[in-house]
Amino acid sequence: MNRAGRGYIELISVSIIWGLTYTVLKYSLESLTPVNIAFFRFLIASLFFIPVVLIIKDHYSKKEYLSLIVLALSGILMYQLFFIFGEKGMSAGNASFIVSMEPIFITILSIATREDKFSWIYLIGLLISTAGLLVLLQPGSLTGYEIISAIFILIAAFAWGIYTVVGRNLLANHNPLNVTAIVTFIGTVMLFPAAGFSSINTLMHLSNGSLIAILFMGIAATFLGYILWFDGLKYVKPTVAGATLYITPFITAITAVFIISEPIGYNTIIGGTMILAGVGISSYNRKG
Repeated sequence: MNRAGRGYIELISVSIIWGLTYTVLKYSLESLTPVNIAFFRFLIASLFFIPVVLIIKDHYSKKEYLSLIVLALSGILMYQLFFIFGEKGMSAGNASFIVSMEPIFITILSIATREDKFSWIYLIGLLISTAGLLVLLQPGSLTGYEIISAIFILIAAFAWGIYTVVGRNLLANHNPLNVTAIVTFIGTVMLFPAAGFSSINTLMHLSNGSLIAILFMGIAATFLGYILWFDGLKYVKPTVAGATLYITPFITAITAVFIISEPIGYNTIIGGTMILAGVGISSYNRKG
């Protein structure tokens, strides 16, 4: 197998794993709180990342440690809690399509911080994705709780945009897996006060289904997912790698039918496709 082929297999595998993760997360919400899900997921991932920091050692300045804290705050605490609370109030398929607007927010933040220049193609992509969001959600039929859920997921996507923009230089100058491991440790510590000591007792008494779901999210989606993602990036351009993530929401929508009996509406497929098309257009002329 050539290097590019290996990269594609790893990246597509990650897209499938992350697509399944949104469905598994929705299943977990039937028996666990959003805070416990986030905390358990990263607690388990932290245990698996310990060998990474022992093998792949790195050193950070005081300013870089501040950046690591910002990454944990935006990429773990804010992203996880807002997304999980948001998914609690809507279907897994719709939630995964909405959060796939992350690149749009990354572009907006990049322009705001002058790391990127405004382009009309960005605006066209934003408008198409926004139109897709309206088709997906059908605002006229939403309840107040569903509107709040959608807003939470959009905030989660924005938080991931902050994570990406702030982390660019750090990831460029340090080993990505070491950075991810350190951020995971810090994020787990941040989540613990919200979860509380009672979460440890909850973890010890999980049902078999909930335990399997948490282990999947912690080991497969977080630990293994990041390893496959960063290894795949060695062989495939970032823009091409990003394109593989377009299949993730469709994996979520399909697996949700079989795992949690969640129907797929035409608005999900049409609106979701429009969102991804807008994201693709806005990313078209980005360097990679």
